[in-house]
Amino acid sequence: MTTPVTIIGAGLGGLTLARVLHLHGIPATVYEGDASEEARTQGGQLDIHESTGQAALAAAGLTEEFRAIIHEGAEATRILDGDGTLLFEEIDEGTGGRPEALRGDLRRLLLDSLPDGTVRWGHKLTTVTSLAGGRHELRFSDGSTVTAELLVGADGAWSKVRPLLSAASPAYAGMAFVETYLYDVEERHAATAAAVGAGVMYSLVPGKGITAHREAGGVIHTYVELARPEEWFAQIDFSDATTSSARIAAEFEGWAPELRALITDGQTPPVARLIHALPHDHSWERVPGVTLIGDAAHLMPPSGEGANLAMLDGAELALALAANPENIETALEGFEKAMFARSQAEAVGARMIQDLCLGARAPYQFIEFLGGHGMDWVPTWGQAVSDYRGEGDEPDFDDVTVRMTLPASFGGSHARAQLSNRFADGPVRIGRAAIGVGDRIVPATFSGRSSVEIPAGMAMWTDPVELPVRHGDDVIVDVYLPEPTPYATAAGFRYDRSLPGEHTGAVPFPLEGSAPEAIDDSREFPAPNTTDEPEVELDGTGWSLPAGGPFLRTIEVAGAEPRAVLVAFGGSSTAMGWPQYAADLLPADARIAIVNRGISGNRVRLDAPPQTPSWGLAGLTRFDDDVLGTYGATHLVIAYNSNDWGLPGRVTSIDEMPTLEQLIAGYQELIDRAEEAGMTVILATITPLAPELRVDANREALRQGLNEWIRTSGHECADFDAAIRSASDPIRLQPEYAAPDDTHPNINGSKRLAQTMIEALDRLHV
Repeated sequence: MTTPVTIIGAGLGGLTLARVLHLHGIPATVYEGDASEEARTQGGQLDIHESTGQAALAAAGLTEEFRAIIHEGAEATRILDGDGTLLFEEIDEGTGGRPEALRGDLRRLLLDSLPDGTVRWGHKLTTVTSLAGGRHELRFSDGSTVTAELLVGADGAWSKVRPLLSAASPAYAGMAFVETYLYDVEERHAATAAAVGAGVMYSLVPGKGITAHREAGGVIHTYVELARPEEWFAQIDFSDATTSSARIAAEFEGWAPELRALITDGQTPPVARLIHALPHDHSWERVPGVTLIGDAAHLMPPSGEGANLAMLDGAELALALAANPENIETALEGFEKAMFARSQAEAVGARMIQDLCLGARAPYQFIEFLGGHGMDWVPTWGQAVSDYRGEGDEPDFDDVTVRMTLPASFGGSHARAQLSNRFADGPVRIGRAAIGVGDRIVPATFSGRSSVEIPAGMAMWTDPVELPVRHGDDVIVDVYLPEPTPYATAAGFRYDRSLPGEHTGAVPFPLEGSAPEAIDDSREFPAPNTTDEPEVELDGTGWSLPAGGPFLRTIEVAGAEPRAVLVAFGGSSTAMGWPQYAADLLPADARIAIVNRGISGNRVRLDAPPQTPSWGLAGLTRFDDDVLGTYGATHLVIAYNSNDWGLPGRVTSIDEMPTLEQLIAGYQELIDRAEEAGMTVILATITPLAPELRVDANREALRQGLNEWIRTSGHECADFDAAIRSASDPIRLQPEYAAPDDTHPNINGSKRLAQTMIEALDRLHV
C-alpha cells in the first residue's frame, strides 16, 4: 500500500498505528498539538494487558523493549476500609498478565521506534474539510494546511476528526478524579507508604474512594474518586491548592490519617479531571477516507482498558491496511466492525467497574471482582421485591424490629444480606441489623457502621459476617426500623414483627402478638403475613406461603463454589414456594443454589396495573435486575402464570389481551437475553386457570397454545401443567394440589412442582 496515512494525535494509539504501519512499509505522518515531547507530563502508571496492549506491542515488534520498562512488583493490590483495616491483599509474584509501566516511558519507547520526522510537533488541528474522493483538508492553528489521503483521528476525547463520522459528544459520567502526588514517600510519608504497599491501593465506599499507585522513585500517584455533580466541582477553586485540598479532604473526614495524607500532604496542586464518556454503543456508518481509534472512537470511564484498547486499535488498523493494500475501504470496514464489537463490550465493562468501585456494594463487590479469598459470593436465598406503596397490606413500621427467617439453598462460611429501598418516596433508616443461624445471631454492619440510611431507589449490602451456613439452614435476618417507615419495598408472605424497640439478635424474639389480618377476598392470593390455621397447613392442603418480608432482597454466602445458580422467574405460583421446596429436595452435596425471583400477579409483557403496583414491573422490564443481577446465575427457569391473559377484561382493560404470537415473542425475548448471558433456560408450562376463567374458551386456548409451544420449543421443559392438573378434568387442578381458591397450588401442589423441577434438572445433568 502506497497511500500515506495521516494520523492526528501522538498518544499511545496513534504512535502504535504509526509504528506498525512503518514495519509494513506504509508511509505515515503524525500531527500533534504539543510543541514537543516534553511539553507536558504523560500521566501515571498503566497496566498493560496480555490480550490488548501487549498484543499491540508484539505487533509493533517492541515486546523486549517493553519488558525493560516494567515496574516490577507493581501488580500487587491492596484494599483497605476507611480506618485503614486491610480487607484484601494480592502480592505480585511476577506471574500476572498485567505488568505496570509509566505512560511516559511507554510513549518514549514508541517514539524512539519511529523514523525521524514521523511526528510533526506544534500542529494543533483546528478544522477539517471534506474533499472529493475521500480526501480531507486539515487546517492547523499556525495557519498551515495538509491534504490527507487517509485520515485517522487518534486525538482523544474531544476529537476534531470525530464530527466527520459521528454527531456523538462525550457526556459527564457522574464522577471526577482529583490527582495528587507524594514524593520520597519512604522517608517523608512512611505510614502512607506502608498503607499503599508496593502496587495499587484502593479504599472505597459508595460514592467515593481513594486509589493510590506506587510508582518508581519513591512516588505515590493518587486518584481521589468522587461521584458528584459537575456543579459541585465547579464551586472549588483548584488554582488555590490549600483550599481545594482541604475541601476534598473534608469528604473523607474520619478516615485513617495515613489515607487522608494522600490528599492533605500532596506535594503538587490537586488537579480535577472530570470523567466523560461516549455512548457505550457508539458507532458510525462508513465514511470514505477516514476512521477513528482510541478515545476518539470509544471514550469510556476509567477501567484499565482505555490505553490498552487504543494501542490495539492502532495495531489492528495497521494490520488491516497491510492485508488489503489495494482496497482501503474494505480494510476500514472490517477494522471498524471488529472495533465496534470490542469497544462496546468493554464500555459496558467500564461502567460495571465504575459501579463496583463506587456503587452501593463498594468495596465488597469490587473484592468479588478481584477474586479475594473467601469472597466469591453465591446467592443462597432471594426474592423479587416490588412496590407495595398504597396497597394497605401491612401497617407502617415505627420503632419495631422485623425478623425474617429464610431457608438457605447453599452453604458457606460467611454471609451477608442485601437490603433494598427500590420502591420508596424517601430514604429508609436502618437502625440496626443482624444475621444468624439458630441461636447464633451476630450484628451486621454497613461499611463498618451499625446503622445506615438507604436512599430512595438504592440497595445496600451488609458487611460480611463470619457465619457457617449449611444447605437447609434457616438464616435469620433482623432489621430494626427506628423511624416511621412505610411498608413499601417488599415481597414474601411470612415474617415477624417485634414489640416496640430494638430487638436485633434477641433470643427468644419478642413477638408483637397481633393476629394476622383476614384474607382479602378481592385479591388472587392472601395478603402478606397472612396464614391459614396451623392444623390446616400441616396436612399440606393450605396456602403455600413462603418466608420473605420488607426490604430484604438477597442473602449470599461465601466460602464454597456452586455447580449451578438457578433463578426462578415468574408469577404467583413461583413466588409462593416451589423454588424453596426444590432446594429442600436437593442433597447438600448437589451444590446448587436456587433463588426465587417470582412476583405474585406478575406479567411477562406489561407492568402491574396502577391499582396493584405490587404485581411488579413486566418480566421483560425487570429481567436485568432480577435475573442478570443475580450474581453467578447459570440457569433460568421461566415459570409464569396466566396473568398476561387472565387480567385483561377483569382487572385491566380488555385492550391489553395479548395474542399467542405476542406471548411467544415475550418468552423468546427472555430466552434470548438469558442465552446471550450464557445461561441455560428451562421453561415451565402454565397450570390450569382460575375457575372464572375456565369458561372462556379463548383464554383456555391461549394457555393450551403457549403450553404446546413450550413443550416443543427445544428447551428443557418442566411440565407443571401435567404435574398438578386433574386427570379427569385437565382444565382444573387436581383437588389434592389446589389451594383454597382452586387456582394456585397448595403446599402439596408446590412440593409436586418442586419434584417436577428436580426431574428437569436431572435430565440436564445439572
